[in-house]
Amino acid sequence: MDPGAAADRLLAVQKGRRAMSGRWLRSFGLIAILTSAALVLASCGGQVKADQPPKIKFGVDTCSRCHMIISEEKYSAGMVASDGQEWVFDDVGEMFLTIKDEGLKDRRAWVHDFDSAKWIDATTAFFVDSHDIMTPMGMGVVAFEQREAADKLAAEKSGTVRDWSTMLVEWEMHGHH
Repeated sequence: MDPGAAADRLLAVQKGRRAMSGRWLRSFGLIAILTSAALVLASCGGQVKADQPPKIKFGVDTCSRCHMIISEEKYSAGMVASDGQEWVFDDVGEMFLTIKDEGLKDRRAWVHDFDSAKWIDATTAFFVDSHDIMTPMGMGVVAFEQREAADKLAAEKSGTVRDWSTMLVEWEMHGHH
C-alpha cells in the first residue's frame, strides 16, 4: 500500500472517530438532561403536599380508622402530614377520634362541605353535631363552609354548631356524643 494513501486513510478514520465522539457526547448530554428532568418531575408530581387535601377514590379507598370503604363525599374527611402521609375517613367524627387518640402533630385537616361536597380546610369549617344526623359510622358530625348553612341544619336536626377549636376541645373532653 502506498504510504501516502495509508496516511490519508488513517486521517480519515481519526476524523470519523472525532466526529462520532462529538455526536455521541451531545447525544449523551441530551439524554442525561432529559433523564434528570424526568426524575425531578416524577419526584414532585406524585408527592402529596400538606397544603392540599388528600386524594380519595370513593367506593375504593378505605377509612384509616375503621377500614370501611369510603363512599360518600359529604361525610368524608382527611388529614395530610408535612411529609405527605395521608389519613382518610368515611366519617368526620372518625377524624376527631383519631385526633383525640393521636393528636394533630404536624397534620393538616380537611373536610367536605356537607352541601357542595367540596374540600375545605377543617380549621375554617363550621361543624354540626347532632344525634339526628345519620353519618356512615353514626358519629353525627358534618361540616359546612358557611355558618348560615350550618345554623340551618342544626335547627332542623336539633344540633349544635361548633368551630374547629371548640370541636377539638369537646372531643378531647367527651369524645363521641
